[in-house]
Amino acid sequence: MFRETHWAGLVSRGYTVVSGAIDDSTLHAAQDAASQLNALHPDGGWERSRNELWREVRYCRQPEFMAIATNVLDPLALEILDSAPPLNFVQFASTMPGFATKGGVGRHFHLDGGQDQLLGLFNVIFGVALSRVASDTAGGFHVLPGSHDKYAAEFHRHLDDPNVHWGQVKLDYQRVLLVEAQLVVPRLEAGDIIVTHSFLAHGTSANTSDARRDMLFQRRAAAPLWDEATQANARAAFMHDPWAFFRKRPA
Repeated sequence: MFRETHWAGLVSRGYTVVSGAIDDSTLHAAQDAASQLNALHPDGGWERSRNELWREVRYCRQPEFMAIATNVLDPLALEILDSAPPLNFVQFASTMPGFATKGGVGRHFHLDGGQDQLLGLFNVIFGVALSRVASDTAGGFHVLPGSHDKYAAEFHRHLDDPNVHWGQVKLDYQRVLLVEAQLVVPRLEAGDIIVTHSFLAHGTSANTSDARRDMLFQRRAAAPLWDEATQANARAAFMHDPWAFFRKRPA
């Protein structure tokens, strides 16, 4: 499923797109479930926010979504990482027609991991498109190519500081990158899976179309990053080497 061309894109740009991994019946069932959940909004587990033109069920265990997680994302994760404990939830997010941002740090542009002194570390993000993204203004998932390498270098500069606040380092560098950010909206067909390195800055583009955009997300980590017994050493290893725990690494 994850070919050499996918590895090349993940390493060089920080993201790649895997197509054809979800069978039609599984995809259609997930699309129907997405429509049913949107029809329930704001009930049905949706989190309330200031701008509900972008909405999410952060811990979603909808059976039709979990079928994709179990049958497609779990084996895909094991092709990319040397271990990949499964998760029992996905994040379901919809971008409604009319969604827009002011173009700053936040929903428009950010790096995952939180703002605490210790970042929440993981290896990759999976984004499953349940609807087509055919333009820059369809509410798609947009990314800053190459920012994974820039973030890795920025983090590396602070490795010798015993009092470093990683959340603040992340926030400060987001503002630096945003000044000249040339964001890209990968074109996705329904059923495509975008795979990004966890250090890749990303966000959501405006939706000026008349269609809702639905996606599923999972953040996946190798077992040492999530096991409390090994987490501290694994965190240090990953901050030193952003390809630690991957099955392949840059040449």
